[in-house]
Amino acid sequence: MKVLNFAQAIDESARLFYEEMAARSDSVGVRGIFHKLAEDEVALLNRHRVLAIHGDIPDAEALDESANLFEPLRRQEEYLQVGDDVSAYRLALDVERNLTKMYWRAASTEANPDARALIVRVAQDEQRHMEEVESLYEFANAPNTYLAWGEFSNLGEFHNFGRDMV
Repeated sequence: MKVLNFAQAIDESARLFYEEMAARSDSVGVRGIFHKLAEDEVALLNRHRVLAIHGDIPDAEALDESANLFEPLRRQEEYLQVGDDVSAYRLALDVERNLTKMYWRAASTEANPDARALIVRVAQDEQRHMEEVESLYEFANAPNTYLAWGEFSNLGEFHNFGRDMV
């Protein structure tokens, strides 16, 4: 399978998944999160289209066996019931981590060096996107972890959340 064709199909499927999640949500904040994630997927899709225009697209045997991670998710009802920001980011982070692992695994098993180099490039793009989602998740989840611990540990950490404790 052509590397960039596979990446574009994944990006389009991810966009559809995030748009569907946004449409199913009753929360304005959750809808915004999923719309932003869908926009990020469009940006990745456009980047992969530009790469496809400017170069020869090699076939990769490692991607033939890889499944589209987003298609099964669209059929699972429990994933479609996201009620708050932290849950939305957690879902996106889980999916993006699995996608990134899939690309790195494919790169490690690919025999064609040209295809491997292109898979690594796509994996790096997905890695950056996953790290952005991870940062957003950690920020949204910070009050659930650090504030509860403040009274039991280092009160000096409260300045990280805009509070000065003496």
